[in-house]
Amino acid sequence: MRVLYTFNKPWYYHMALDGVLLSLKAQNKIPNTLRFLSFDPECVLIGYHQNPYDEVNLELCKFLNIDIGRRKTGGGAIYFNKAQIGWEVVASLKDFNIKNYEELSQFMCEKVAKALSSFGLNAKYRPRNDIEINSKKISGTGGVLQDGAFLYQGTILIDFDPDKMASLLKIPYEKLQDKNISSAKERVTSLKQELGYAPSFEDIAKAIEKEFEEFGLEQEDLTQEEIKLLNEISNKLNSKEWVFENEIADKLISTKTIRTRAGTFKISFKIDKTKRLLEYIIINGDFFATPPSAIKDLESYLKFSYFDEIKQKIKTFFGNTNLKISFMTDEELSDIILKAINE
Repeated sequence: MRVLYTFNKPWYYHMALDGVLLSLKAQNKIPNTLRFLSFDPECVLIGYHQNPYDEVNLELCKFLNIDIGRRKTGGGAIYFNKAQIGWEVVASLKDFNIKNYEELSQFMCEKVAKALSSFGLNAKYRPRNDIEINSKKISGTGGVLQDGAFLYQGTILIDFDPDKMASLLKIPYEKLQDKNISSAKERVTSLKQELGYAPSFEDIAKAIEKEFEEFGLEQEDLTQEEIKLLNEISNKLNSKEWVFENEIADKLISTKTIRTRAGTFKISFKIDKTKRLLEYIIINGDFFATPPSAIKDLESYLKFSYFDEIKQKIKTFFGNTNLKISFMTDEELSDIILKAINE
């Protein structure tokens, strides 16, 4: 397994490299890769399916010169300062003997939790995608599957300002209530807070590497093909079109937010109540879907559907596209959409 160190890069470099690595791995053109990264300048990254207007304090980010970006993986919005380390694995599912996204999430989180435990901490995996220390979040994670390959990534809070994080992110009250806490500060911790000091990037990376030694590690650089593709994609991601592509949801007539075991879904829609017709729908949230682009295809497929057609159309779509939403069935998705548009 190749090891890459890509510290102190802007968010769009990292997101572009994610796409390059996953695409080339799906074509079996590169080795399995363990990558470590950090962000400079600071940024807020929203999940693939999220709307920045719902998740981020845009005015404050602009005032503080904090970049806003969009990931290629699902999950919720994350604030990255310069004292956070990111980790990710891009590899073949068969090489890890992993069958589905849920197995992947557990496997990766348990590996990194064990690495953090080597510092003398009580780090544990909490489904669906968190690593916790004494019931406080230290690492959020997420991933995506593509043609037999996967990318799974996470961050580790080394030293951070919880007040700043809470002011930059619009964390829904329902999400805090679901965790039985009154503020985001009660939910998160950092290595400095737990240990009394901030471990170096190198020490954390070495601890994680140790958990993947069984796959044979060798530090290498990017290939010329990876560098070429990276340069081509970076500018596209560093654009308003990519980051704000879901803003149309704000223009729709109605929006309902529904919490599920798969995450928070924000269903924005336009309906004709008399005809019981769904004219338009946008599905945002911090859930994980594979392939991620299938959600947009589903939105298009459901346009101008009568209410009594929706359940069967979603079932058919899942069957024809192999869409999978972590911790959610096609029937459960139908139920929340019908609940939203019927209320």
